[in-house]
Amino acid sequence: MKRYKALKKDQLISDIREGFDDSEVYICLRPCIDVVIELLENGPNLSTIYCPPSLYELTSTRVRNALEKVNVRLRPFGGGAGRPKVYDENDVKEIRNLMDAGLSITRISQELEIPRRTIYHLLSKDEADQS
Repeated sequence: MKRYKALKKDQLISDIREGFDDSEVYICLRPCIDVVIELLENGPNLSTIYCPPSLYELTSTRVRNALEKVNVRLRPFGGGAGRPKVYDENDVKEIRNLMDAGLSITRISQELEIPRRTIYHLLSKDEADQS
């Protein structure tokens, strides 16, 4: 996999113009139409473009549709940056079970040693994920 890392789009495009033969490419910037065109023109074997998950979500539908038409996949790559999660799905399930048993948020907070505000946050995030 060819990896392109640049701080600015112009630098990324000039690196891409040097050409590549890889079928998979990782770019560290948002795949805008200018970058995608350069990748398609300079990478004859290109089949997959990877980018960070946070930038993958910001990619326009115009770019995604253009890539789809030429049979090139756009995929998120990596776990992303930032602080690791402290609480997981099991914690949310445990909170739900205790709520179903009739315990208050304050009591659940004391029992699981999770701040009340965090419990509210986990519950609202879980509800948003389910809908």
